[in-house]
Amino acid sequence: MGRTSRTSRRVLLCVATATACGIASPAAWATNWPLTVQSNSRGEAHAQTRPNAPANPTALCTATALQITVSWSAVPHAATYAVYQSTTSASGPYTAAATGLTTTTWTSSAPLSTGTYWYEVTATVGTTWISPASTATAPRTITVVLCT
Repeated sequence: MGRTSRTSRRVLLCVATATACGIASPAAWATNWPLTVQSNSRGEAHAQTRPNAPANPTALCTATALQITVSWSAVPHAATYAVYQSTTSASGPYTAAATGLTTTTWTSSAPLSTGTYWYEVTATVGTTWISPASTATAPRTITVVLCT
């Protein structure tokens, strides 16, 4: 049998934002984490890449119900999806219209107000890996009588 040695390492955990990673007080974030290393260990680490953005998002409207249905291509290993809506432009800003979706189609639940709508979709793999947003759908405009 191989020899086992036990070593304690001090690990700093850091929460990263989109622009920086800062620790105000490293001592407050540090913890002792006992590691057990087998003599035949190769010291491997496995990283997971960020999932791809959902592809081919489309938005179709239902004139009689004044609703929009958004659909997209599945992302491998995605647990959930989120749909974001903008009423300003294809570049946003976007707000969450639906989260925690487990299918690749979503329909607005209530008649939408008159206006133009764009949608983007994100995928979540596991519980923390969120994809970049998809490209925006083509605009869909709802008028009092008709959806185009």
